[in-house]
Amino acid sequence: ASDYASVKSLEHVQGQVNEVKVILKDNIDKVLERGDRLDDLIGKTGDLQASADSFQRTSTRVARKYWWRNIKMLVIIGVIVLIVLILIILAATKVI
Repeated sequence: ASDYASVKSLEHVQGQVNEVKVILKDNIDKVLERGDRLDDLIGKTGDLQASADSFQRTSTRVARKYWWRNIKMLVIIGVIVLIVLILIILAATKVI
């Protein structure tokens, strides 16, 4: 009877050990999957940073281009207004 009880106890302990092994294996698999996902995320983060840097350079270049275009337009408008004023003054003084 004592041998039967110790065999039953041993089987019970073996069952618990098997359950713990399964749980540990699942946990290790999850940790490995998480590591893979983290590696993917790190790669995507690097790509996103490169895209952000490229966008920053491009947007700065475009902003500078349009700033100069605005300045050129203001100079042209100023010259036209100046010419019109000169023509009006010359016409008013009957020089032309």
